[in-house]
Amino acid sequence: MSEKLSFITKFYYGFGSMAYGIKDNAFSYFLLFVYVQVFGLAPDLAGLAIFIMLIFDAISDPLIGYFSDRTRSRWGRRHPFMYFSAIPVGLSFFLLWDPPSNLSQNELFFYLLSLGVFIRTAITFYEIPSAALGPELTKDYVERSSLMSFRYWFGWWGGLSVWNSLWIFVVYASWTGSQDARYIPETWAIYGLACSVIMVISIMVTSLGTHKEIPNLYFPQQKKLSLKETFAELYETMTISRDYVVLFIAMIVTGIAGGIATNFALFLYSFFWEFTPLNILTIGLTLFLTPLVGLKMSPLLAEKIGKRESVIYLSIGSILAENTVIILRLLDFLPENGNPSVLAFVLIFHWFAVACAIIAGTTLASMVFDTVEEVEKATGRRMEGTLFAARSFAAKCMSGSGAFIAGLILTYAQWPKDAIPGQIPYDTLFTIGLCFVCASISLWALAILILSKVSMSKEKHQENLKTLKYLDTSE
Repeated sequence: MSEKLSFITKFYYGFGSMAYGIKDNAFSYFLLFVYVQVFGLAPDLAGLAIFIMLIFDAISDPLIGYFSDRTRSRWGRRHPFMYFSAIPVGLSFFLLWDPPSNLSQNELFFYLLSLGVFIRTAITFYEIPSAALGPELTKDYVERSSLMSFRYWFGWWGGLSVWNSLWIFVVYASWTGSQDARYIPETWAIYGLACSVIMVISIMVTSLGTHKEIPNLYFPQQKKLSLKETFAELYETMTISRDYVVLFIAMIVTGIAGGIATNFALFLYSFFWEFTPLNILTIGLTLFLTPLVGLKMSPLLAEKIGKRESVIYLSIGSILAENTVIILRLLDFLPENGNPSVLAFVLIFHWFAVACAIIAGTTLASMVFDTVEEVEKATGRRMEGTLFAARSFAAKCMSGSGAFIAGLILTYAQWPKDAIPGQIPYDTLFTIGLCFVCASISLWALAILILSKVSMSKEKHQENLKTLKYLDTSE
């Protein structure tokens, strides 16, 4: 359909991404930090556990997407998976943040690994089928960017709301107690419980809210395939479009680059910049405005300069902002930590970097939408779920590969056990800052080079729609 989608349709489509946003925020920003600094797991073991989860994701993500594409039920292709995921997601997320006390290093490693694999698989049962509804709701090139903006908006606000609620609690508890609450296990047990409840609610709201769309969605033909034929069809779907392969690789590289930044965020805030809980809360509150920018800018830029160019220019902006402030500290061009201007510098640079990254991520995801018809034209199959495994897997690379690399850097820099802000050796902090900047710039530069190879445009998308006889979208 070429007409604009209603606000309520976009609302319900986007609302459930709060569950994925909370999970993503937790795995990307908190998991490595908490298991190292609070539960006492060695940095290399924590990073390794989170990385191994990716091996299971590489198998589960495309398979769940594929089977949701092929499912025939009175609830359509997507909704059975979405409803099924709610309780497993909530229960496993809570348990992840409340491990038994007195576990050995190996026991804590396997606890993190097993719970992490379970919840990432459970959230995949929701996220991929839910996201795959998008290309079915609209085939319009620009409207798809708007639809993804709603999904990113809710995902970002969901994760950020929990982030700021946590830091409000930490600020209050730290003022009224004798210890910084970010290092107390009970803080994270409360965090896990609150998040699990919100995640279940958000999944159910989107599932119920979009249920009425089921009669209007694509219904696949019944087709029995052998296991060999299933994997052959899966492989063909994910490789027949050159643009999809390019986007898949680019999203993995950007996911790793972003993951290094997010996994280091609390280490940088707490030790590199020596921010107090109130300082961290201040930064988090300002970031509420960033998805609003993306909500307006993503479809506007897609219309004016095209999606590929938007992602490239915004990625360059994000690289420069994210790394410049750290380079200034490494070169000793900033005041000493504790000076209010340091917080201002970090806040401004970080805000701009995050805003650019959100708009770029929104646009990049909508580019995957546009490969759906290209694959359908080549194979005769609509396989949104299979194709959206790329976005899901790339997002998990943020916490997986990003955490693994961050753990290796911490180990290489000889990160001390029971680290205390203000007492970390200068050489350790300098090594971490330098490694962070080198890894970030290298990976983002590679991602931009890969993205430059994408050929999909608005005109090419329109031609695909005409070939498939979606006449309501042709001009």
